[in-house]
Amino acid sequence: MNYRVQKAVAKEDNIQTELLLIFLLEGEMTIRYQEERYQMKAEDIILINPGVSYEIENTRDALYGVASFSMRLTTSVLENRHMIFYCNSVVDEGHSYQDLRDIFFQITAEYTSRAHQTNCYMDSLMLKLLDCLVENYQLNQESMETYESENDARMREIMQYILANLDQEISLNELADRMFVSTSTLSRIFKKSTGVYFADYVMQLRVKTALGLLKYSEQNMTQIAMTSGFSNSASFNRAFRKVMGETPTEYREKYRKAENEKEDTKEKQELAIREELKQKGYELGKKERTTQVRIDLNECEGKKYPKTWNKMINIGPIWDLNKANVQFHTLQLNEHLHFKYIRIWNVFSKNMMINDGKTIDQYNYDSMNQVLDFMVQHRLKPFLDLGRRPDTALRSDGKEVFYEEQYIPFASREHWERMVDDFFRHIVDRYGQEEVSSWIFELDRDCIHEDNAPETRLYQDEQYDFFNAWMYLHHTVKNRIPEAKIGGISSIVVKDWKFLVNFFERCRKENVKPDFASFIVFPYDTYKSEEKQVVRKISQNEFNEENQLREIKRLLELTGLSDTPIYITEWNNTISNRNYLNDSCFRAAYLVKKIETMADQVDMIGIMSGTDWVSSHMDTVGLVNGGIGLLTKDMIRKPAYFAVDFLNQLGEYLLDKGEHYIITKKESGDIYILCFYYSWFKRSYFLQEEDVDLRKCSSMIFEDESPVHLDFHFENLKESGEYYLKKRTLNRQNGSILNEWGKFQYDIKLTRRDVKYLQGISFPTLSQTKTKVINGNHTLDMKIVLEPHEVSLIHIFNRK
Repeated sequence: MNYRVQKAVAKEDNIQTELLLIFLLEGEMTIRYQEERYQMKAEDIILINPGVSYEIENTRDALYGVASFSMRLTTSVLENRHMIFYCNSVVDEGHSYQDLRDIFFQITAEYTSRAHQTNCYMDSLMLKLLDCLVENYQLNQESMETYESENDARMREIMQYILANLDQEISLNELADRMFVSTSTLSRIFKKSTGVYFADYVMQLRVKTALGLLKYSEQNMTQIAMTSGFSNSASFNRAFRKVMGETPTEYREKYRKAENEKEDTKEKQELAIREELKQKGYELGKKERTTQVRIDLNECEGKKYPKTWNKMINIGPIWDLNKANVQFHTLQLNEHLHFKYIRIWNVFSKNMMINDGKTIDQYNYDSMNQVLDFMVQHRLKPFLDLGRRPDTALRSDGKEVFYEEQYIPFASREHWERMVDDFFRHIVDRYGQEEVSSWIFELDRDCIHEDNAPETRLYQDEQYDFFNAWMYLHHTVKNRIPEAKIGGISSIVVKDWKFLVNFFERCRKENVKPDFASFIVFPYDTYKSEEKQVVRKISQNEFNEENQLREIKRLLELTGLSDTPIYITEWNNTISNRNYLNDSCFRAAYLVKKIETMADQVDMIGIMSGTDWVSSHMDTVGLVNGGIGLLTKDMIRKPAYFAVDFLNQLGEYLLDKGEHYIITKKESGDIYILCFYYSWFKRSYFLQEEDVDLRKCSSMIFEDESPVHLDFHFENLKESGEYYLKKRTLNRQNGSILNEWGKFQYDIKLTRRDVKYLQGISFPTLSQTKTKVINGNHTLDMKIVLEPHEVSLIHIFNRK
């Protein structure tokens, strides 16, 4: 393995038998690789697979580092396992690439300073780089299918075979048999992809392998021939002369003579590059990442900042709101986080005992009235999902903690429609037209089961069509409560694209347009397993939610409903109700980061969910259990709760926002800055079970774990004099219930006094400083350092 830094020269054409990682330190250059051109900018990284040619062109003051790993080394390290890597920061949006960049800067610092007496430290950094590649940049089968065509996959297998057997006898016939294709087909694919015949390509690679041995080793010609995969020195000589135009002996003598003559020049060039690197500070490694933010309050008045995240909160099945503890949690969420709409589902469930599904015109609303009376009495607005969904808690997709169908099995379409009609008559009669007009109604579609499965139907009918049910509900609402909002269908855009296109097109044609289009957004990729079953897994792309939102907008535009408000009705970092990351600061930083990117693009975002009671079961015996609530069952506020609280305190006007900050202003002139540091998982996370337990949660490794520095500079503040900077900080040490519970060794048999203590101690820290703003200058500077998954709210105000 080796690392070198060099200045880019246009039209560098290379083919090698090593695995290369190219890291552009500064400048710009284009790499032509696999028939594509990639325009690299500073700190971009591209991996070049062994046996593939690449060319550097269009260079502009480019200085780049190359880390190379021989196939002999990688085969040894990987223990002959065939691993495929994809690493291209120019086009890959699924990684931050900060992990690789940090290691490259460490390697460059050692290359520049040569501070150690041996190569041991450099070798350790190179192995760290290779380890990072293995852990985080492997392609799994689904990713390969995304990046590769069928011929690409075959070429990959061919290359693996060639490189793994370069020093052995290589047979195209044997390879074709292994791949279940004819020799002629395989030869044609290879020729089309590489431009040369199979045998010629193998010969060229073997000659390329021999070049390094001729240059740098003291092996004789027979040894080099055998190491490079030639059967004897005579065949080696013939092949070498064919490719290089001279014998191996002539090449070695000429190279060493030229090297002797150029030794001084080469050493001077290397010293010059090292000196240039020193002058530019590369021997210090990667400098602290500092983001400079400058705000001139005379020039920046700000724009209205809609708070779409606290309009609605998911609480759970409607029968849960008959419980005193869930009612208490709901009131707390409304009072302190200001959620207006309370979304509940399974309205027509067996537990509510409204009807048995077989009887018409006999309905019992006692349980329903208790819930709705409670909500109306406390000025809570119902967001009623009238669709069908099971009562369940999940560890991951397809792995339930418990699962129970609760929906009333309506015997026919008539039974369901009569129930719907009577339900709306009842709520209007009981609560009045004005009150019910402010409610929101939704019909969601069960997207867990396959289309037309019995578990998806709202009523029994051989010709069942979800759209007919939707149209009836839409007409019923608009006839009885014209001002109320009715929408749907809370589906997953990437999973149900065809169904959604058909549904919304029919809505437009039948003139039953929804008042809002609702969707479920979780960061999952959907694909089919080898058994042809639909499988969902946490996405390796940290921008998955933003991509889904783009698809939602494309869907609505395609179906002629682009002006329809978008409601994200259910959203979280995971669907799992048994994942301790739900209780961690990671989730808090995740919520803030994603709200920063999505808040102004949608009309409502529903965090999943308000309370851990939604997934309570026999196994939820701990203080926290990885549930999806903002509140634990004991009313302890989780980090995600404080994230929403911080967001709510932001001002009405947005001044600026960036990767790690949101700056707002209130009518009073006070400035509120929300700083956050969110980092996505390393690839190793995706190889484990999704339900992260306590032991794994404390040792989770994320892509970027170095601190972030923010420098804020404000000009033209309204007043001179003393300004106060009040700071609330949420991180692993402050405001984390997991950290505080850990001090009790995660004991599940705590006393009520212990729980009360943890309720009081699990809060962000609060501090305040003051600074002088001089008359005539009116500037204020502030520096913030964030650790991974830290969220801080800074309030800047003047007491004049």
